[in-house]
Amino acid sequence: MDVSIIIVNFNSARYTGECIDSVVQHTVGLAFEIIVVDNNSESNDVDLLEEILETKDVRLIKSKINLGFGGGALLGYQISTGDYLAFINSDSLLNENSLLKLFTYIKTDENIGLLGLHQRNEGGEYFEYSARQFVGLQHHLLGNASSQKFYAKKYGFENLNQPYEVDMVSGAFMFFDAKKFADAGGFDPKIFLFYEEMDICFRLKQKGYKTIFYPGASFIHYQGKSSEKIVTKNELIISYLYVIQKNYSYWYYLVIRGVLLIKYGIKAILKPKKYRMPFLIILKGGNSLTYSVKP
Repeated sequence: MDVSIIIVNFNSARYTGECIDSVVQHTVGLAFEIIVVDNNSESNDVDLLEEILETKDVRLIKSKINLGFGGGALLGYQISTGDYLAFINSDSLLNENSLLKLFTYIKTDENIGLLGLHQRNEGGEYFEYSARQFVGLQHHLLGNASSQKFYAKKYGFENLNQPYEVDMVSGAFMFFDAKKFADAGGFDPKIFLFYEEMDICFRLKQKGYKTIFYPGASFIHYQGKSSEKIVTKNELIISYLYVIQKNYSYWYYLVIRGVLLIKYGIKAILKPKKYRMPFLIILKGGNSLTYSVKP
């Protein structure tokens, strides 16, 4: 099997069905399998998902609990047989034969562990950044936009027309060499939602594998439709602090936490209902996963 396509569904059956249809419609020239993992969706969504999949050549796994993105993706990975893995968000659509392009390119360099590609919105416009640097101190001091522009200029990433090594790519569509994914430890199931891509890309880099942004392929991403029912503002902070504490030095973690305390302290004063809880999570420190909504 060339490629195993793994899609995690959570109360998004209609989007998942459309995603699968787009994969089948646009993918030719390689052998692939599609695995869908349902993350304990509501019963009506599961019923709809099963109805949609009745006429499709898809393997369905139903989890009894919501494992989050990483945990759900790992469940699908466990039964996969492909030499390469494509983890695709359910709120995404293929608009060209992107999988064949990625499959062809990744085999040109044995050091590539992961490929990312251009994201387009529903109107067909490119997302400003489909790849980025690791989110660190520079990001918090300069702000997201300034930090990204600095990164783009530093690495010649402003107008890419050829593949380029980056820190990390969008988690909405990740194309891995299966052996290197396993060697890096796969997704961390402790992370419920957000920053899974930063964590796995960091570990790939530690192993000496490249993360490459491949601009010769693209996909459409509705962004947020697959997670809007479980997204909490707290989860971003929880996962981020965990990833920083796990992968960086303790002193760097303390600096990041200090900057976030100031940043969210001000926000909590101005908008207490919205930012009080994230501020308290940062203030308390320790294992941020304690506050996760993960079952």
